[in-house]
Amino acid sequence: MEGEAGGSVSCGSWIRRPENVNWVVLARVMTRPTSSSSSVIEIFSFDPNTTSLSSSPLARHELEESDGDPITIAVHPSGDCFVCSTTNGGCKLFELYGQETHLQLSTKELPPLLDAGPQKCLAFSVDGSRFAAGGVDGRLRILEWPTLRIIVDEVRAHKSFRDMDFSLDSEFLASTSTDGSARIWKTEDGVPLMTLARNSDEKIELCRFSKDGTKPFLFCTVQRGDKAVTAVYDISTWNKIGHKRLLGKPASVMSVSLDGKYLALGSKDGDICVVEVKKMEISHWNKRLHLGTSIASLEFCPSQR
Repeated sequence: MEGEAGGSVSCGSWIRRPENVNWVVLARVMTRPTSSSSSVIEIFSFDPNTTSLSSSPLARHELEESDGDPITIAVHPSGDCFVCSTTNGGCKLFELYGQETHLQLSTKELPPLLDAGPQKCLAFSVDGSRFAAGGVDGRLRILEWPTLRIIVDEVRAHKSFRDMDFSLDSEFLASTSTDGSARIWKTEDGVPLMTLARNSDEKIELCRFSKDGTKPFLFCTVQRGDKAVTAVYDISTWNKIGHKRLLGKPASVMSVSLDGKYLALGSKDGDICVVEVKKMEISHWNKRLHLGTSIASLEFCPSQR
């Protein structure tokens, strides 16, 4: 998609629809801005037989120039709406109406995040009842959804957010900071539960909860000097129970499949590896998939391999 229509994709996500139909939402930064917009949000259909997107978008929305560029997108588990963070305009809610042949996007303001500044991390809980936003400024907000009641508004949650993820039961939120620390939060009341233990030479960078419904774990990428490993924490004690060198280089993004069977890591120089969680062994490796560039978004298709 990069370079089409004078723009490059900055972020994207799957949209899970009924009957195993999947769409993709992409945010594109225009390199040749029009008079009305510098960035666009587009939704495409996905064909699993050809593993390709539709040649033209099902729906398209031009962002106001005052909003700036899209940073990240989080899609509600229902597939009926998504939130997009921008560099200047805080966060906007996009609601989907109609079917594939006549799809429409409408936008709404999110009052608690209207002037929140750039949000590095956005996430919906697995059950769709919570929404979390972590800012470049280190501020954490957890909202009840869809009422937007503020559960927690922690100004100094981190130095600056790096990553976040909800547990399968939506009870916990894990978050990481650019300074290498990681914290666990209770989503019901926003109480900070604990800070994960680490050695002085370790930086915890990315975090994802297991999603297979068996014994729950938290996976974290950990940088030890020039060595990168993936650590596993038991969430009943929050103790680290082991680690393994998988990608073998610093990771820029991590994802877990919807059924929890696979974990994927994307590197800062364009490699991707897929790991079978049960064995913690690499089952697939794509080198130089995005040659020389840091992978920004990585997500498993909800219903396909």
